[in-house]
Amino acid sequence: MLREQADKQDGITLERLVQGVEQGTQLSELLRQNRFHPMVVSLVAVGETSGSLHMAFGRLADYFRHRFEWKQQLIGSLLYPLIVTIIMLLAGLFVLYAILPRFETMYLNLGFDLPPDTRTLFAMAAQIRQHLPWIVVLFLSFGLLIYSARKMIQSRYPALTALILSIPGIKWLWRAWISFRLADITAVLLASGMPLLQALETSERVAWFSFEKTIIASLIEHILAGDTFTEALQSQNWFDPMFVHAVHAAEASGDLTHILGFVAKELENDLQQLTQRMVQLVEPALILVLGTGIGLVILAVVVPMMEMVQSI
Repeated sequence: MLREQADKQDGITLERLVQGVEQGTQLSELLRQNRFHPMVVSLVAVGETSGSLHMAFGRLADYFRHRFEWKQQLIGSLLYPLIVTIIMLLAGLFVLYAILPRFETMYLNLGFDLPPDTRTLFAMAAQIRQHLPWIVVLFLSFGLLIYSARKMIQSRYPALTALILSIPGIKWLWRAWISFRLADITAVLLASGMPLLQALETSERVAWFSFEKTIIASLIEHILAGDTFTEALQSQNWFDPMFVHAVHAAEASGDLTHILGFVAKELENDLQQLTQRMVQLVEPALILVLGTGIGLVILAVVVPMMEMVQSI
């Protein structure tokens, strides 16, 4: 039934899975060979061992559905600022190519002595029109350079990455993010019956950032050396204090799974509230920039016209 509903590429993958299962290969091994998400592979392996494969798929469905809903909510929050930004760019291009050249030509034909601000505006607009393709290429290249440098710095210069993440504000956001990710993923894996060490290894494989992988790898080393989970977290300076205290209480009570799930929800709420506040601040800022820019252009263009009328 799934093969009938899937597209061509997914249908081929499902066909491989069916053939492998019919040949006696474990489903988790087939998923690993077909490069499924590491969490899928790990949870299916646990489900096969414990005989609760249906529960493993249920937890996977809940986890990825929740992540998808959060992603859609984030995209929805950023949609309005994105639309305003696009309108700003289109308005700027319209003024640059349609409005300013006409006023400049009109003033030149009239032989009117323009104020310094207006001459500067026309000169800057002419330079931007002349070099706009190169400016766009420069910005794109700069963005690509920053993206490439970010990945290289994370993998080759962890000390520099740690210094950047130690900046106030960035450090709080990073702590909340990595604590949420670790608590959320580990809670799901532990609830499926996976041992803590194996859950941390899976968390390391699904980490989004190189520095995040390094931190989780350090946790694993400390636990292998005989430290408790709390001691391993305390050895790092990158986790939210609430997360560390909650893990300490959970180890004392023996209820690590449920407490990690509770901490993950609390940290997720904090991150969502932070995102909403940032969007609420960006929206009026964009409108203010748009209004200020258009207002300055109008003043620079209209003031000489008013002076010309008054001189008649």
